[in-house]
Amino acid sequence: MREIITVQVGQCGNQIGRRFWLEMLHEAAIQPQHGYDASMSALFRNVDVRYEPPIELHVGSLLSSVRARAILVDTEEAVVAETMRDPVLRDLFDESQLITDVSGAGNNWAQGYCEYGPR
Repeated sequence: MREIITVQVGQCGNQIGRRFWLEMLHEAAIQPQHGYDASMSALFRNVDVRYEPPIELHVGSLLSSVRARAILVDTEEAVVAETMRDPVLRDLFDESQLITDVSGAGNNWAQGYCEYGPR
C-alpha cells in the first residue's frame, strides 16, 4: 500500500491544494462505490468519527468518513480558514492537520524568514 501526504504551504500552496482536493473528491465520487480500496488509501484516510480520537479503518472496509492525507501550513489563518469554511472540504481536514499563525508575513520574505524561520 502506498500513501501520499501533501504539504500545502502558504497562500498559493493552499489555494492550489484546495482545488486539488476538490478534484480528488470528484474523482472518488465517480468511481463505483465498493468501499474503501487501496487506490483511495493513497490520498485519503478512512476514519470512524464516532470515537475520540477517530479510529482508522482498514482497506476493504465500508466508507465511513474520509480525511485527506495532507498538512496545511500558513503564517496567517485566512486562506486555511477559507478552506475550512468550504462546505465540501471542511470535513476532509481536522485541526491536527492545520499549522497556522495569526499575523502572517504580509508578502515580506525577510519578515517570514527572520521571524518565523527561527521558530
